[in-house]
Amino acid sequence: MSSMNLLVMKVSIIIPVYNAEQFFEDCLHSVAVQTMKGGVECILVDDCGSDCSIEIAEKFIEENPDCGISFKIFHQTHNQGPSAARNAGIKEALGEYIFFLDADDSITPECLTLLYSLAKEYDADYVQGTYEGSARQVIPNHLSDKKGIKRLLLDHNRIPFTPHNRLVRRQMILDHNLFFDERIRVREDFLWMTFVAKHVNSVAYCDKVTYHRGVNEDSLTHNVNRDREILGYRVLIETMVANYDSFQLGFQKEVALEALLMALRAGYYHNEEERLYLIQVVNGRNTLPERLLLSTHFCVRNSFMKTKLLHLLIRLYKLND
Repeated sequence: MSSMNLLVMKVSIIIPVYNAEQFFEDCLHSVAVQTMKGGVECILVDDCGSDCSIEIAEKFIEENPDCGISFKIFHQTHNQGPSAARNAGIKEALGEYIFFLDADDSITPECLTLLYSLAKEYDADYVQGTYEGSARQVIPNHLSDKKGIKRLLLDHNRIPFTPHNRLVRRQMILDHNLFFDERIRVREDFLWMTFVAKHVNSVAYCDKVTYHRGVNEDSLTHNVNRDREILGYRVLIETMVANYDSFQLGFQKEVALEALLMALRAGYYHNEEERLYLIQVVNGRNTLPERLLLSTHFCVRNSFMKTKLLHLLIRLYKLND
């Protein structure tokens, strides 16, 4: 590709492709009809599924040569999961910004136009879109306050931890090695966002719908694999705790605590040794009063007392902020 093309590539859409043939053509069509034409590439990462998804992509690309979007297919050597597929796409990408799209989802025609215009208006490292049917959130159009940014990006009740429906500056990803953890195939997005939140200096928010979620019963989301969930939560909690930084430390502890409670409530850690290990990982970076509160929480049976202890623990965490 010429140096001129390297300069004008604005957005790289990355789509991991794995057994999504039922929905994939709609996904590709939503990319092809984007109102933003010049400077958009779409990288389809073939994660070696067993259906006809890639054949559908090849046919679609052949039949739509003049849609204004540069499609290309990158083939993995074997199935490696969404983390590895997204990482492969990042390494192939040339765009100023990365946009992740799932193969069973679709985007609105003005999605990239809306998000990219905000990226340029605010020189944003990160631009968040809105999901169809999501509850309306009170989020500023622009944030450059590091404290506000970190709290926003680590609050999954306001910003979903899924990696799609946002522009992320590619150079920031490369500079800070913000690749997905390829050891895990579930909860990888939760972990990725905790690292992204450390490095974003400017966030923009689009309150117009830009993304439609599909319902693929064959996707990883709808097919829980117990062993993968257990591994995913363990790696998530270990890595989050090991990478605390001093800025907004208490809020980071809250997120790790939430991940621990999610793991235990999911019922994947009936083995007492595994359960105690996860608790010890989180407590390893707690102060003595925090350790006492968390340990006591897991010892009492009364749900009201458990809730009160958690509230006290979080109040202590907030002293670190």
